[in-house]
Amino acid sequence: MAAKLRSILRQTRSSLLLKAAVFALAWFFFPFWLFLLVALYLYFVPWFQTRKLLAPFLALLVLAYLQPAGLVFFLIFGALFYYLLLIKDLLVIDRRSAYELLVLALSFFLLRDFYGRFGGALTGAGFFWGFLTAALIGLLVRGFIRSFAERADAPENRAAAGVSFLLIWQFLMLGLFLPLDFVYQSVIVFLAVVLVADIIPERYLGGSSRTKLFVTSATVFTLAAIVLASAQW
Repeated sequence: MAAKLRSILRQTRSSLLLKAAVFALAWFFFPFWLFLLVALYLYFVPWFQTRKLLAPFLALLVLAYLQPAGLVFFLIFGALFYYLLLIKDLLVIDRRSAYELLVLALSFFLLRDFYGRFGGALTGAGFFWGFLTAALIGLLVRGFIRSFAERADAPENRAAAGVSFLLIWQFLMLGLFLPLDFVYQSVIVFLAVVLVADIIPERYLGGSSRTKLFVTSATVFTLAAIVLASAQW
């Protein structure tokens, strides 16, 4: 029985790996409209658990639209989609930690793209895209909270998502004023996003503690100090 179960799991993982390869190849070779049709089919068939991972899937599509075709992101997008499918099909034991890691990875690439485009100075376009980027990261946090909350539509869950969005938007705008390369800007603001995305969901999902708050805060601030100290001002 155990051997049969392992065989089924291997076949399932191989099937998901094939889906991820098709996703990456379609992004690399097809025009975006055709890639979008392929991506929608790969995600929504079968329908199982599609709503719970919809926010990360949407963020991945946005990144795929913004990023020009290249070998590095061919591998990155394939890996992210494969990881997303593993969570969606319940093939990851600790789904909560896996979902949080996926949110953070997508958030980093969204921040990297934003600062790569607008990191030089605050402009009208930068302000607008900063709002959209923060909203998308806030949507990722909201999707994470909804997936693991006892009541998905509880008012406190919406409040947590709103607070996350406002904080992330503030940090994102402040990052534009740092006289640093866009990579350093992305890393610094990403550390702030890690703090928000870790503490606020914990507060509303339960299980938060002063020890976790202290450890997370100390780690983020230590890493931020290291990055700032190593940056060329």
